[in-house]
Amino acid sequence: MADIFISYKKEDAGRVVRIVEGLRAEGFSVWWDHGITPGAQWDQTIHNELNAAKAVIAIWSEQSVGAPWVKEEAGVGKNRGILLPIRIDDVDPPLGFSLIQMGDLIGWSGDIKDSHWQMVLAALRAIVSGERPQALEAPPRRRQRSALLVAILALILVVATALGALLYFNGAAQRQSAEAPGANIGSAPPIQAPSVETPPAGAPNASEQSAWDQAVAVQTRQAFQNYLVLYPNGAYASRARDVLLTCRMETREVWQPGRVGQVIRGVNATAAPSEVAACQVARDNARANGERACRSIAANDGYRNGEVSFTEAPCSCQRTPGGYICYADPAYSCSWEMRTQQQVEICGG
Repeated sequence: MADIFISYKKEDAGRVVRIVEGLRAEGFSVWWDHGITPGAQWDQTIHNELNAAKAVIAIWSEQSVGAPWVKEEAGVGKNRGILLPIRIDDVDPPLGFSLIQMGDLIGWSGDIKDSHWQMVLAALRAIVSGERPQALEAPPRRRQRSALLVAILALILVVATALGALLYFNGAAQRQSAEAPGANIGSAPPIQAPSVETPPAGAPNASEQSAWDQAVAVQTRQAFQNYLVLYPNGAYASRARDVLLTCRMETREVWQPGRVGQVIRGVNATAAPSEVAACQVARDNARANGERACRSIAANDGYRNGEVSFTEAPCSCQRTPGGYICYADPAYSCSWEMRTQQQVEICGG
């Protein structure tokens, strides 16, 4: 079981994966539901991980604040006293969670030196170790938009006034300097502003390129997340995070494997002069019966690639006036592929 359980809305996975990578890089074991397939054990797996976790992170976003299951999972963490909410959008937490300390990772780019990220790590370490975190405070309520707008406009006005004054006096000083005798003799060349252009990422090695090509080929959430786990700062990392935001459910035709195994009987219908000969005829008869049964399945519409295998068994024989009659009961296995319509999650494309 993992130390940290993360509850989130699937639409936010492209941003949440960056948090998961950051926590794992710090040595935390993290569980989120990207690695399990919905089915009979889905609820039980979540229940087990949620109740075994030492800390529960609820990711509050514009999508998740209204998601019932995220609030339910966060409620479990709250009741156990191990909840750490983190907001990634400028939203208020849902009713019942407004007084709980909250990390602020709005717009976090993955910078491990970011002060907000360091506060989240400090709080998590305290919760995981069973202590009360001191690094965060109860989240302040968002200011009204009108008050915030007034403050921003006032700040812009102050900056503009100061900048105008600075430009005026700087221009006057330059004019006086230019008019002075010998002002341009031996003057230094103008200083060029440093370039802020980011250099392109290095070319990926063969292993990284193979992982990326595999993700692009299958177009599944798991494949792109696997790439990010292996190469969090790789040449395609930014593109992989963008692709995760495009994941959607589609109905596609897939070929599912099928298999049946059982014992099948074969006999020699005509007495044979020897026990060995009678046994061989019985085994051949069993094999023919199995192959015929398997072909009948694979011949149906929507089936393909029928294959049969046998595990031989000893014969049971008895002597009759005309010779030997034997029967054999080998185990046979018939496998095939069956065409089905399935809901699959596709990312990109």
